[in-house]
Amino acid sequence: MRIIAGKFRGKRLFSPEGEGTRPTSDKVRESVFGILASRGEIGGRVLDLFAGTGALGLEALSRGADTAVFVDKSPAAAKIIRKNIALTGADAEVYNTDWKVAVRKLTGRFDLIFLDPPYALGAETDVVAAIDERDLLAEGGVIVVEHDARNDFTAAESFTADRRTYRGTSVTFLRRREEI
Repeated sequence: MRIIAGKFRGKRLFSPEGEGTRPTSDKVRESVFGILASRGEIGGRVLDLFAGTGALGLEALSRGADTAVFVDKSPAAAKIIRKNIALTGADAEVYNTDWKVAVRKLTGRFDLIFLDPPYALGAETDVVAAIDERDLLAEGGVIVVEHDARNDFTAAESFTADRRTYRGTSVTFLRRREEI
């Protein structure tokens, strides 16, 4: 796995061993960032929840985002994320905690939020609702949710959804309805 574009382009990222982490494939990441770039939605402050290796947040930083916060419950994943941040020299923070704790304690708003929870968890709707309730999404911001293509989750009515499917993976882009 590598950073696809930007100032960290070509850097190979560390990945945890075993099957506890399912990194976003280069192809899906490239498509996601192509869509975000075409809409001018890469920049500002990034939150990478269920960060795994940190590839999504690091790709955003590589392409011009200012800072990033990475959250993962797994100590092994948090360690890998720290190694990948050190590899790039990016401006970022890592929290080794559960998403519920992180969402409750985070302050400020984020311009770009990545959610890639374990598919079996089925937590997408709950996480988006918690982000909405805590008002963590900045005005004009976007939430990018990666989920199993068979999971047809729906977000609150305050969001519009644009879904793309890549084999067994779907990516849903959420934006506040009143801002469209």
